[in-house]
Amino acid sequence: MEVSAVIPAYNEEAAIGKTIRALQAVEGINEIIVIDDGSQDRTAQAAREAGAITFSLAANFGKGQALAVGCALSEGDILLLLDADLGDSAREAAALLEPVMAGDADMSIAVFPLTPGEGGFGLVQGLSRWAIKRSGGPLLTQPLSGQRAMKRSVWQELGFGYGFGIETALGMGVHRLGYRVVEVPVAMTHRRTGRDLRGMVHRGRQFVHVLLAILRHWRWLLG
Repeated sequence: MEVSAVIPAYNEEAAIGKTIRALQAVEGINEIIVIDDGSQDRTAQAAREAGAITFSLAANFGKGQALAVGCALSEGDILLLLDADLGDSAREAAALLEPVMAGDADMSIAVFPLTPGEGGFGLVQGLSRWAIKRSGGPLLTQPLSGQRAMKRSVWQELGFGYGFGIETALGMGVHRLGYRVVEVPVAMTHRRTGRDLRGMVHRGRQFVHVLLAILRHWRWLLG
């Protein structure tokens, strides 16, 4: 099975190179695709210099659209979706690939180590967790984790959503369609959104995107 790593990136000039080089050391990855989501810095150039296949969007369309473009351009049987700011810890992606490549799961979700006091207040995470459980899925530890490996068929059937709502859309659909999901503890690290004004604005956007994804999914079920 061939594996395509797909990385949406927005203003990640400082981190994208390290992330790509770490992935190049992971056995089984056949291509690394970076979708530069309208960055205002040298993200695209840094990605190319590190050896990734790179595409630049004309404007900042959001994570969901960037992933859709990257997955459409990819060729792998397994899609590895990752954030751009993982740096050296992107090597942990090997643990995500293992259950999918072995046929033990159709989608794996990374569970990050948590540090007390970091991150937000859990409102958006709780909304996503509730919606997935309400849709027949399990009570996921970190339903908004953007680090996932999945069979291409999972993405083709469920890869829709609004921006930061994509993980919720995937979580709500997998069990209804009979796909198997596992959560995988990893030692990955990335920037966590703080509790300052910028962090609050980000979480506000995220909440809206997750809510829209939930409504869209349920409307889709109703036909």
